[in-house]
Amino acid sequence: MEPAREDGSGSSSGPIAGRDWSSLPEDILVSFLRSLHVADAVRSGAVCTSWHAAYAAFRRLRVPSPRQPPCLLYASDGLDPGVAALHCPATGSTLRIPFPRAPLARRPLLGSGHGWLVTADEASDLHLVNPVTGAQVALPPITAIHHVKMGTDEQGDPAYNVYENLPEFNHRKGQFEVDHEPTILEIDRAHEYMYSRVVLSASPSAGRACIVLLLHMPQGEVSFARLGDDRWTWISPGDGTGLPWRYFYRDALYSAADGLFYLLGYDASLCSLDLNGPSPVARKIINNVPKSATPTKYLVQTPAGDILQVWRLRDYIDSLTPVDIPSDYMDDEGDQDPCLELNTVDLQVYKVDLHGQRVELMKSLPDYALFLGLNGSMCLPVEDFPGLKPNCAYITDDSMEYVNFRKYNRREIGIWSMAEQSMSKLLDVSPVIYPWLNWPSPIWIRPSFF
Repeated sequence: MEPAREDGSGSSSGPIAGRDWSSLPEDILVSFLRSLHVADAVRSGAVCTSWHAAYAAFRRLRVPSPRQPPCLLYASDGLDPGVAALHCPATGSTLRIPFPRAPLARRPLLGSGHGWLVTADEASDLHLVNPVTGAQVALPPITAIHHVKMGTDEQGDPAYNVYENLPEFNHRKGQFEVDHEPTILEIDRAHEYMYSRVVLSASPSAGRACIVLLLHMPQGEVSFARLGDDRWTWISPGDGTGLPWRYFYRDALYSAADGLFYLLGYDASLCSLDLNGPSPVARKIINNVPKSATPTKYLVQTPAGDILQVWRLRDYIDSLTPVDIPSDYMDDEGDQDPCLELNTVDLQVYKVDLHGQRVELMKSLPDYALFLGLNGSMCLPVEDFPGLKPNCAYITDDSMEYVNFRKYNRREIGIWSMAEQSMSKLLDVSPVIYPWLNWPSPIWIRPSFF
């Protein structure tokens, strides 16, 4: 059967068009659904009454689906307010999904992993949401981070007080001092400053087995929580944990191969983090790497278990076509340039040699495609997903400054060719819902029913 199109129509020609597929036994339909892409499985429920029953049984039995290709989740001016879209580059299809419980217009997307999104609510507290099933899990509130307290702003209104305790150099005294005055954050906008990366060790459907690792202000500190915890556990640096540094972590990944997290520093330094015991244990693997000052870095694990560092260099350019920025947003934010775009100009991939404690520049990834952005970074074999381009990186915007404070400017969504060292556009097959809505910034996700 040919899956239904975006508008609900399907093919009416071919040798199987006249067959009655509604009479197939439910167990056969459930087995068939196991082999489908999540988007096609969702569509199957609308074919007829018997298919809807089979789809319900498929969901009820929690039957695993095959490995899913990544999809771009986004909102658009062409979609209803309570609807999002999943566009799959591997198949070229687009599926509209309801998103009523956490409307994208109000919820920023801060990360994704194992088919779930990380969002922040109006109080800047984090939630995990499965966009396919609608399931939600609340994480510990922002005030459960070790240095965040509920307080007031200068006008006496409720606000978050963040005690950063960052040492600053006092030129008059010629020494570093710690400022004990808190940074004050507006409650509904604290997420724009507080969170930089959120990484999941497993699907939230695994309960306590799912660990959420949080990189947060100031400048990439590390905290974590297991599902069901009421507080974030801060990982302090020093002899107690072995964590080499307190600040400047840029990305993290969880390796199911060894059960460890890995933390990537701004200077390409790397350490492992073991959260399996009663206390966190960190171990330095790589010291700083020369000429690694690019601000954006990713950690990616290949299917073979190798760890890669990806360095992304971007620059601002002036677009010839300005965007429409509402006057009230211009007044509230200031310094809004409707022509400003932040584009990738270079991408370098390095293989981490864990034993030699160094990184090696890779010229190409002929068998793989990378997916980079706010999502948990992915490296997938193109032989498993024939529609994906090899030796390429599928990229979305993830600059927190650009995404959060230039919500109406254009987002960079494209495919970086490592061979040509250039970017091409990722085009949706449906011109009705193109272009992507600028905010919240679109994000890669591998859809899942669990």
